[in-house]
Amino acid sequence: MTKQKKKRANPALARRQRQGWVRVGVQIVFFLAAPSVYASAFSGLKAIFTAFGAGEPLAWSAFTTYLVLLTAFTVLFGRYFCGWACAFGAVGDWICRFSQWAQKKTKVKLPKLPEKAVLVLQWMKYVTLAVVLALCFQGFSGAVSRNSPWTVFSMVISGNLRLAAYGVVIVFLLTILVGMAFQERYFCQFFCPMGAVFSLLPVLPFFNLKRNAAACPARCGACRKNCPVSLQLDRDSLRQGECIRCGRCSGICPRGNISTAFGLLKGDEIWPDLLRGGVLLALMLVL
Repeated sequence: MTKQKKKRANPALARRQRQGWVRVGVQIVFFLAAPSVYASAFSGLKAIFTAFGAGEPLAWSAFTTYLVLLTAFTVLFGRYFCGWACAFGAVGDWICRFSQWAQKKTKVKLPKLPEKAVLVLQWMKYVTLAVVLALCFQGFSGAVSRNSPWTVFSMVISGNLRLAAYGVVIVFLLTILVGMAFQERYFCQFFCPMGAVFSLLPVLPFFNLKRNAAACPARCGACRKNCPVSLQLDRDSLRQGECIRCGRCSGICPRGNISTAFGLLKGDEIWPDLLRGGVLLALMLVL
C-alpha cells in the first residue's frame, strides 16, 4: 500500500503527519525570525540573581522583559515555547528526525536510554539550574556565559565564527548535538536550565491537556510511547511540567481520550497552535 493510500485509509495518521509538518514550519519561522529569544530570557534570569547576590536593585532591561513575557506565556499556554519556538529545541528535533530517517534507511538502530534512566536524568536540568543560579548569585554570571553551549550556538547562527576562545565549550556543544541524534529532546530533558524553570510553572487549567484515563484500554500506552519526554498525562502528576505541547499524544490516541479547553478541543487541532505561535511571534518581533 502506498503512503497516499495509507493516509486515506487512516485519517488519524494523515492528521498526525500534517500536524508534525506544521510544527516544523513554525519552528523554522521562529528559528529565522527570533533565534535569540531563549538567550535573552536566560540573560534576564541571570541578571536577576546577579543583582540579588550583589545586593543591588534590579535594573529592568529588555532581557528581563523577555523572561517575564515567556513566563507569563508559559503559565497561560504551557511550554509551547519549548515545543514550537525555541531555536535549540528545534535543532534538536531536526537532528532527531534526520537520525530516525537515517536509521530507517540503513536499518541500523542507535541505542536509546531506557525509560527509567530518562526519568532519572530529567532531574539533571534542575541541578544545572541550581548551579547556574548559585554562580550568578556569587557574581560569576560572566563565567556562566563564557562556558555556555548556547553562547557558541548563538554566535554560529548569527554568523560570528570567532570561536577560538571557546574550544571546551565547542566540544560540549558537539556532545549535546550528538546526544540529540540518540535521544529525542536530549538537551531539553536533561540539561536545559530554562526548561527547568518552565517545567516548575503552573499552567492555567483551560489550556492544560487532560486524559480520560478511565476510557483508555488497559495495555495501550500509545501516548506515553510516542511522547518525547516519556510522559503519561494524569498519571505522572509530579512530571506534568515536562509536557512541551507537541500534540503527539492527542494525535496518536486511538480513542481520542486526550483533550484541552475543558474538553472543547481534542488537543491536536492545528489552528490553536498557529494562533499561539502568531501571538508569540508578534510579541517577540515587537520586542
